[in-house]
Amino acid sequence: MSPEQLRARQTELLAAMMRDPANLDIAFEYATLSARMGDYEAAIGTFERMLIYAPGLPRIQLELGVLYFRLGSFDAARSYFEQALQTPNVPPEVAERVQTFLTAIDNAEDPTKFSATVMTGLRWQSNANAGPGGRQVTLNGVTFLLDDTAIGRADWNAFVAGNVHAAYDLGTQGDLLEADLLFYGGRYFDSTRLNTELAELTFGPSFNMARFDIDNARLGLYGILTGVRLDNSNYSGAAGFGARFGIQPSPLSSVNAKVEYRYRWYRDSRTYPTVSDRNGYQILAQLTNSYQFSSAWAGRVTLLGDYEHASVRYEQSWEAGLSAGLTYRFASPVEMLRTVWSVDADVGYIRREFDAPDPAISATESQTDNELWVRGALNVPFRQDIAMSLAAEFRRMQSNYQTRDYSNTSLTLSLIKTF
Repeated sequence: MSPEQLRARQTELLAAMMRDPANLDIAFEYATLSARMGDYEAAIGTFERMLIYAPGLPRIQLELGVLYFRLGSFDAARSYFEQALQTPNVPPEVAERVQTFLTAIDNAEDPTKFSATVMTGLRWQSNANAGPGGRQVTLNGVTFLLDDTAIGRADWNAFVAGNVHAAYDLGTQGDLLEADLLFYGGRYFDSTRLNTELAELTFGPSFNMARFDIDNARLGLYGILTGVRLDNSNYSGAAGFGARFGIQPSPLSSVNAKVEYRYRWYRDSRTYPTVSDRNGYQILAQLTNSYQFSSAWAGRVTLLGDYEHASVRYEQSWEAGLSAGLTYRFASPVEMLRTVWSVDADVGYIRREFDAPDPAISATESQTDNELWVRGALNVPFRQDIAMSLAAEFRRMQSNYQTRDYSNTSLTLSLIKTF
């Protein structure tokens, strides 16, 4: 049902409930529909009135506990959950859900929380080294033939990636001290010069904006440390800071924005002898709006901007981009897997322009790129904490510099574990 249909049905049920307040079936449907719409106060009030007409119903006590849990009122939630367990002949499925929520309350009241996601898998790329499709290129008006190592090459790589999140409740109106560690490691079968290790740590406070009468919103301020290794040697590092703001204007939508500054330095090596030309700072901004159209469909739109300063002008660039995506969730078609599968589809575009010509390629023309990608993924949970993902992507980099113009198709199979 659409949001308009939900509101219309809620109005119908409210009128019916006013005419027949003792009808528990109507009251239950109204309360569950209100909870689905995020109208928790209406749902709580209705469930509590139902307990007046029929005291001691464990399913109603369970629903009240869940609603108070969602509102963060853990004492009230615990009271209703415990009442449900004390009811004679409580249904086993109700008792199981109650125990799950009681455990969640215990975890929520612990000031220190940890969570993690780890992904490992295999990826095949038609152009792993992002090389041009043809061997013939023109540099400063002169035609050259590239050797086999410079043109695009297909390859496989194995990888592991993940995120570790830690949060400590400061005990001041929902404020937190948060830290995130992102990491990635990849090993290529043939193009070993692309072997990569990356880690980034962000850390800082996150403030509940309800103190400023901004509900369902948080502001985070954080420091950033990044390190990258390439071809088994140190490649680059970065240090900086950022700010992020997230808000839920409604139960069906969320808006997240961030601005980050990094100072980056690069280390020349035998494989990459001129990367120190890119020493400088980066300023990045991103805005994402997500919306839940229905229980099955969700969408998102992201705007991004980026400026990269470098020690030589032909490495300096700015870019602006847009991406959009849809997610469709559906019940598992495999009977033995009683989970919810999902399909993701994304498309994006980036426009990138550099500040000055690269003298090795053109004496008069600066590099200009148009980057487009299309991606799809099927996500198959085996259970709550383990899932498999199969993804495919096509990326087209259209550049006026022939050495930077390429296409790449990739297929990725990964296994995901959450903690």
